[in-house]
Amino acid sequence: MTDFFRRHIFNIIAAVFLALFVFVWTTVLLRVGTWVPTGGAVAPELNGALVTAAGVLATSLSSLTASALGFTIAEVKRDNANTGDGNPLVNPAAVANRLSGRVIFAIMVYITMGMLVLILWLFKGQASTDLIGAFALSLLGWLVGAAGVVFQTEKQEP
Repeated sequence: MTDFFRRHIFNIIAAVFLALFVFVWTTVLLRVGTWVPTGGAVAPELNGALVTAAGVLATSLSSLTASALGFTIAEVKRDNANTGDGNPLVNPAAVANRLSGRVIFAIMVYITMGMLVLILWLFKGQASTDLIGAFALSLLGWLVGAAGVVFQTEKQEP
C-alpha cells in the first residue's frame, strides 16, 4: 500500500488540488448563476471563506500552469541553442511533448472552468460578483499571455 502512494503521490496531490478547484468554483458558479435579485441586492453575497478559497485556488492554478509553460518553453529554447539550431523559434509540439500529463490536465481544467466563469460574467453582468469578474479577467490575461507565447514560438516546418 505504501508503495502505491510513493509511486502516485504527485498524481494524488494534483488530483486533490484540481478537484478542490473544480468543487469551489462550481459552488461559486452555482450560487451566482442561480441567484435571483431580491430587494436592493445587486449581486449575491458569498461568504468570506468561499471567496478566499476561490481566489487562492484560481491564482495558484493560473501561476502554476503559466510557470510550467514558461519553464518548458525556456528548456526547449535552451536545447535548441545547445544543438546549434540557432533558431529562437520553438515548435509548439516540442513544448507540448515535454509537459507532463498532470500539467496538461491542469491547463485544461483551468481553461474550462475559466471559460464557464467568463460566460457567466458576460451573461450575468452586474448580477455577478467581483470575484467572478476578477477570475474572468485573470483568465483573459492568462489566455492572452499563452496565445502570445504560442504565436511567438510557432515555427513553420520546411
